[in-house]
Amino acid sequence: MLEVCPKRNIFLLFIDWHFHRAALGIIKAWGNFLSFNLRYFSISGLCRTLFSHWRKISDSYGKGFDFQRFINAFLGNLISRFLGALVRLFLIIVGLAVEVFIFTFGLTIVLFWVLLPIWLALGLLAGIGLLI
Repeated sequence: MLEVCPKRNIFLLFIDWHFHRAALGIIKAWGNFLSFNLRYFSISGLCRTLFSHWRKISDSYGKGFDFQRFINAFLGNLISRFLGALVRLFLIIVGLAVEVFIFTFGLTIVLFWVLLPIWLALGLLAGIGLLI
């Protein structure tokens, strides 16, 4: 008679699942979280437009030359650019801090997942040792 399902060792199936398939799934999800955070805070876009005007608020210099209007427009544009850089820099710092947190938390979870069978085996051995 032909076997429908070949016999495989359940322990080896568990090892394959735990250290290969599930671990790769956790690492892939971790990468997705890291990628999402960079896009959510738009770190690359904020770096590219770091010294752009805040909310595109800028003063026109007008036609001709009037020293007072030139100074007012120049200072207004300078303040707008400074405010834009300040807000963008704050968002970049917050985004990178969240990125470091996600990286650290993900590394902790991956290490926990890999070491979990060892901790379970040691716990079982310690429990058996307490019974004896």
